[in-house]
Parts: sequence; C-alpha cells; structure tokens
Amino acid sequence: MLTLAACSSSPSGPVELGHRSDKVDTGLVHTPQPFMQTGQISVSPETASFTPCGSQKQYWLDLTADQRATLSQQAGPVYSEFEGYFTPVSRRGYSADYPAAVTMTRLNMLTSELEGCAQPRNTLLAEGQTPTTWSAAVGQGHLAWESEQDSQERPLSGQSMSQEQAQFRAQQAALTLNAQGCQQSANTLYGWQARLKTAKGTYQGCAILPSVDTSQHWAGEYQGTSQSPGQPTLTTQLTLLPDHSAITSYHPQGEAVTKETGIWQPIGDNQVQVLTTRSGEQMVVSERIYTRNGFTLTASEETFNGNTYSLGHDGLTLRLKVGDAVNVSNQTGIKGSAEKNPRVEQALKDYLNDNGQTGPLTYRWLTHDLNQDGQPELLVLTDSCGSGGCTLLVFKGDAQGWQFNSRMTLVHVPLLLARNQSQGWHDLIVPVGGGGAPAGHHVMRFDGQRYPLNPSTAPHAPKPDGSDTALFADGIYATQQGAVLGEE
Repeated sequence: MLTLAACSSSPSGPVELGHRSDKVDTGLVHTPQPFMQTGQISVSPETASFTPCGSQKQYWLDLTADQRATLSQQAGPVYSEFEGYFTPVSRRGYSADYPAAVTMTRLNMLTSELEGCAQPRNTLLAEGQTPTTWSAAVGQGHLAWESEQDSQERPLSGQSMSQEQAQFRAQQAALTLNAQGCQQSANTLYGWQARLKTAKGTYQGCAILPSVDTSQHWAGEYQGTSQSPGQPTLTTQLTLLPDHSAITSYHPQGEAVTKETGIWQPIGDNQVQVLTTRSGEQMVVSERIYTRNGFTLTASEETFNGNTYSLGHDGLTLRLKVGDAVNVSNQTGIKGSAEKNPRVEQALKDYLNDNGQTGPLTYRWLTHDLNQDGQPELLVLTDSCGSGGCTLLVFKGDAQGWQFNSRMTLVHVPLLLARNQSQGWHDLIVPVGGGGAPAGHHVMRFDGQRYPLNPSTAPHAPKPDGSDTALFADGIYATQQGAVLGEE
C-alpha cells in the first residue's frame, strides 16, 4: 500500500521518487536517452530489481535514498511505469549478479492494484474528484473530457511539453500537467498532477502519460558478413529483443559460435546503443553505437573496458534480417523499375488525389497479372517506410488503365508470388522483420475485394523453397533508387 505521506512535497516525496535530477555517472561514452519502461519492481533491504513486462530478465534498480525509502513501503512487487535508461553494473556487490542496472528518471505510475502488466496505452489519461468527478484523455490529435457539467471532444489546437510541465489546448479547454507526485487512492501513485480548465470550470486531479515504448522500432535481427586477409568469413548477428536485451553472435566459417549478451537503448532518433555486459561468462563493458541507414546498421568503433577501438575502414555493417533468411538481391524473378511511365504516373496521381495527398513520392514499380484475367496489375513500392518496411500499392488492371485496389504497409522485398490463389488472385508471400516483428514470411490472401493491410498480422507462411516467382527480385527499395513522381 502507498501511504498518503508519499505525496507530500517533503524530500522523501514522490517528486524525488519519479523525477530524478541528480547527475548519474553512467560510465558510458555516450549518454543514453530515457525511454518508457514498464514492469515489476521488487525492493528488499539488500536489493532492488526491475523485471520488464514480457520478459524473464531481472535488472538491478539503481535508486536514490529517497526512492528506496518510498519503494521499501511496498509489501511485495509493484507494477511501475517510468522513464529511464540502462547503465553497467558494478563488478562487486549485489548488483554484480545482474546483467545491467536501470536508472529511473521520471515516474509515470506505481501501483499495487495490478498483479501483472497493463496493456500499453497510446493515450494520456487524467482524472480527479475536485471539485467533482471528472476525466480527460489526449490521443489521436484530440482532447476529450467528461464531468458532471459537460462532455466534449475537440481537436487539439496546440501542445507543449518539457521535463516539468505539459500542456494540451483545444477550443474552450486546456489540460495542464505538472511533474509532481499525485495520489487519489492508497494503492496507486501517479507521476503527474493535472488541471483541466474548461468553460464550465477548473478541475484538479492526477494524470499518466502513454505507456508505449517508442523505441521498439529498433527491435529486430540484423546480420552481416566480413572477411579479413587470411581469416575465415565471419558472420555477425545482432538480435535486439523487445525487452531491450541484446545478443551478438559471431560465427567464423567452420568454427564454433561465440555469443555476447547485454542490452540496447536509444541515444537519438537514428542511433542505438548496444551495451555488452557478458562475453561468455566474463563480465565486460563494451559499447557500440549503431547508426541506421534504411534497413542497415553501421558501427565505426567499439569502446571495450574503457578503451576505444576502430571497427575497420568501413566499420561493421549489419542488414535487417527479414523473412527466413537475410534479404538478398538479384534473385531470379521480376525486377522493379525506376523508369518513368506516363500510365504509372497517372495511376499514382489519381491515388494521391483520391486520398487528399500531394506527395512528394519516390517509387519503384513492376507489372504482373495477379488474377489471370489477361490484364497485368501494377505494383508500386513507395518510399513511405518505417523500421518494419515500406508501403506497397496494388492497382488492378483493366481496359481503361489501372485502378487502385490494395495498400500494404511494412513490406520488404523481394516478395513472392505464390502458386496458391485466394478468390482468384495469387497469394503474396511477404518477408517480415524489424519494428519489433520477428523475422519470417507471412501470406497475404485476397479476400474478394483487396489484400490485407499489415503483413505482420497475417498468417505465417511455410519457408519458401525457391519455386515461387520473386517480385522486386533485385531487392532495391525506392529509398535507394526510384522515380520521383512529377519530375521530368
């Protein structure tokens, strides 16, 4: 049970628990970027540990004296949401038994009311009982609120956020959050105080931010090969798991595989830090910074036990593993084209106009008859990409031209034209990987009107045997080489 005293503004209050302002010596060359973490916290007189949701891993929880004093009031494990980051553990003491340490920088919620983990939330939630019962939510560009006086939902007209305050504005309403501990029940502590001001009055309460870990787009498997003179070919595989654990394996051709384990965390929009803490059974501190370019990661150097070493002239480059093997180019099949074609351009312009879009758009395309009617369909691979793949557009062919039919996200190439058919259209076998989705192949079946939107939620397909026709067989994405819509 969380006592009301924990909400006071005294030095032992929740501001110190959830909003850490002291400088932590991480022992790392690059400063980690705090990200949202959810899981179970356990505190004993000697230890404090954190177990992420969906994981069996336990990490040492690096606490200030005030944080430990507040958490020690709990009779058992409690569910927690907080922003924080990983650091290496000490080689001595209780923490040495853990793979890494977690530093809590900002509390979002702490509760003993949940036995397990909550589902990730994409919305900000606020509620209170002053002066009357009220609630509010922010999500999908809207502010919604409800009280005894009124109930409204309005588009956001503005928003701002800093370490200490967040504000969301809509017509006739403003929701302001302050980074101070807040408690409305004996079992739950929130990291934010909330004030909702509307045309009907001003309301006070507590709030929590969305609990989604926005760094999950890094999760996936990456692989590359290299060879030094006189040495066997070395295959390096890096696995970034959703619970932020990392595994790096090295396989010299004809020799045994060696593995290193640790964690990964973001340090910027386009960089990820891989911290290795165990090489076999040996404790180490190895830090690599990978920069993403499309679907490849490249690290130029490694800091190992305090010493920095170059990873070679070209660095270590690993490519996202998709499907049941690393995506390779030049497969037999139909290659994509970056050549201009007036009919292709017109089909794309019509699609953008119908969807209220103006571009710009870079694309690759090919044609193939998907439904055996003698009219080839148009498949367009666009430069609208995320870490899990790119958007593919399918246009049905007829005597008048191409008409938009299906849109697929998170597509990697080459994809495969299966011999099996659904509703008269060939199934498409799409390789999946990245963005937190495990590598594999999924089958997209036509439902009589269109293909599904998301391959990662489609049924798994058997491992390809090489007999299916590859589409975009060159493995080239529009982000690498493509035609620009509207350019001559």
